Amino acid sequence: MRVLFLMVGLGLTLFSYAQEITGNVSGKVTSVSGEVLAGANVAAYQNATTPVAGVATNEAGKFSLSLAPGRYNLIVSFTGYQSRESELLVIAGKASNLVITLQEVPTELEEIVVSPELVNDAGLTSVSIEKTMRVPANFFDPVRMLTSYPGVVAANDQANSIIVKGYSPNYVLWRVEGLDVVNPNHLANAGTMGDKPTANGGGVSILSGQVLERTDFRSGYLPTGFGNGLAGIMDMKLRNGATDKMQYTAQASLIGMDVAAEGPLNKERGSSFLVNYRYSTVGLLGSMGVDLGDEAINFQDVTFHVSAPHKSGGELSVFGFMGGSKNVFNAKPQDEWEEEKDRYDIRFEGLTYGVGLVNRFKPGPWNFVAGLSYSGQQQERNSQSATVPYPYVYREAYNSDNAILSGFVKATHKLGAYGNVETGLRLNHYQQQLESETVTQAYLDIFTPYIRGQVNGLLMQPYASWTKYLGTWQVNAGLQYVRFGFNNTDSWEPKASVTKSGKNNTFSLSAGTTSQMQQTQNYLVVGSSHLGFTRSHQALAEWKRQLPGQLRLTTSAFYHLITDAPVVRDAPYYSTLNQWDGNSWNDTLVNAGKGRNYGVEASLEKRFYNNVYFVVSGSRYEAKFYNGASYFNSRFNTKFTSSLLAGKEWNKKNRSFGMHVRMLYLGGVRQPLVDLITSEQIGTTIYNEQLGFYRLPDYFRTDLRVSWRKNKPGYTRTLSIDIQNVTSQQNTAYTYYDTFLKKETTKYQLGIIPILAYRVDF
Repeated sequence: MRVLFLMVGLGLTLFSYAQEITGNVSGKVTSVSGEVLAGANVAAYQNATTPVAGVATNEAGKFSLSLAPGRYNLIVSFTGYQSRESELLVIAGKASNLVITLQEVPTELEEIVVSPELVNDAGLTSVSIEKTMRVPANFFDPVRMLTSYPGVVAANDQANSIIVKGYSPNYVLWRVEGLDVVNPNHLANAGTMGDKPTANGGGVSILSGQVLERTDFRSGYLPTGFGNGLAGIMDMKLRNGATDKMQYTAQASLIGMDVAAEGPLNKERGSSFLVNYRYSTVGLLGSMGVDLGDEAINFQDVTFHVSAPHKSGGELSVFGFMGGSKNVFNAKPQDEWEEEKDRYDIRFEGLTYGVGLVNRFKPGPWNFVAGLSYSGQQQERNSQSATVPYPYVYREAYNSDNAILSGFVKATHKLGAYGNVETGLRLNHYQQQLESETVTQAYLDIFTPYIRGQVNGLLMQPYASWTKYLGTWQVNAGLQYVRFGFNNTDSWEPKASVTKSGKNNTFSLSAGTTSQMQQTQNYLVVGSSHLGFTRSHQALAEWKRQLPGQLRLTTSAFYHLITDAPVVRDAPYYSTLNQWDGNSWNDTLVNAGKGRNYGVEASLEKRFYNNVYFVVSGSRYEAKFYNGASYFNSRFNTKFTSSLLAGKEWNKKNRSFGMHVRMLYLGGVRQPLVDLITSEQIGTTIYNEQLGFYRLPDYFRTDLRVSWRKNKPGYTRTLSIDIQNVTSQQNTAYTYYDTFLKKETTKYQLGIIPILAYRVDF
């Protein structure tokens, strides 16, 4: 029997080694308008000349390739359409299910390859989930990946709130599958000066990287159909589940444990599902000595996506997400006090959820897309001092309950050979409730006003646009109207762009007006419910060039003139352009503020080809606001950004070893001066914005990632370690008045943070 078992074991071992390890890549090719493209060519390359595999799409526009594990360039082409190129990672045990869209172009432009954006998408940065997972110290969060591109600055290491082209993080809009949603992030109070929740950003995204296909970020210019976000729009796209068999992913790291499952619902129709659950283990970092503010941090979330193609083309997509988070800090015994925070009991809790559907269909000559979602967020923060020996903040309370019912419909119709018209309507019904109170022993309402109330209303955005190719020129013009039913304010938004395309070049000029409604607390300031939209008149010039060696150069110049920003009626130096973490004023606000943001940006990117990639980027810009007398530096005018992201992999048989590094050198963010005398009298930090904003020291950080991946028949293992701020550089976050130390004190950004992760795909 022992001999028999030995022979069987040896046979199985030899069989496993004899198996050819492959990964499957399947997908669907459609036009931008939603038509399936039968006969499109799909080819995978590992060098610049010869494809290793290729196939044509069938009558349903579908394709399937079997490839050895590794990295590829996937090129999709079709007569009369712009070719599309994208990076592709193939691993054992995990099939890739892609949806690739091609844009119709004149015949002269067929050889143009622009990846992953389309030729007319000026100001668009698209980040694939594969990029997100390999870039150092991202916490598997696509928003942090954007800081590797020009003009994007993280407002604080603890959060993914971003400053874009000198705008406040409040001016970024979040979408999931094209639908406006509430802030989809855990721990919305992370990294703020007052520890108050913010409208955008948080400690980590609720949508785990396991469920995302890509994140599209538009900034600099928002075309017709995009609005209510002056700095930009973050649209997170969920990937489709596997359509051939069940697949699983399990990942354990020092920040969380992920478990994902995906598979077919109906193989014949190609419908599939994807679900992911994550539970935080951030506490492990604290036990390792990593300084996270001595708080007990917890979060968990679940996300699902169901995709069901229609028989006649198009697709129904249903998604949902829910996440809860909290951090707790318990006051220390009085003999252990070392700073102001030590004497407080602080508790923050948040619950965020959303569910929605998007339906793409073609009943006739028009292509339709319709979507509907409901999302909400509840946040509560309470801070209570343990004892009251001298004047200081005794109690803080912040409670908010926000919900958005969002819906849209858009229709596209071809006009002749190379033109189309698009029209649509977006409706968002907002239900926002806020109560914020700060009580000190020397309470003065002028410094810490009590805010309480509701803002409910319908935001309506109808629009229409026209696009036409004239030879190698593309012309686009559109008009959008915005109206907010809460106070019956409105805005008109004309937009236009022109693009000249050549074999290796794309040059575009874009201009238009974009409007955004106000933050909830601003409508609730006494006498301010009448506030209208803040407007940004934006102009962008962008040039993209494909260079030899898989290099892509992108340069741009932008100018934004901001008008109608709310300012305090009798003190215009208090402007909402400098607002971030919920501060408000106890005086009427009026739409009299102005600002201007302008600058230049450039990036040189080598795609992950021949096992090497890099992105070098930089920007120089100014962000100014009008204080009633002249233009001054805004709070978010960091002046410049520069970054280097690079990586290399070494492959041997079915194993891969990779090293990736990112270096950020950025201008320091700004803050107002601390009013030391008033802060001591009131018992909390009081900033004097009347004296302007001074720039904190420049920011420098180096991140490192080392990864090891091994493919086996039916599964792949990946072990990685990410180290944020590997040199433990001390970067200033802000300064405040510490009522215990009785002096102005500096709060620093995060130090060195190691993130060890182990992942299995099978």
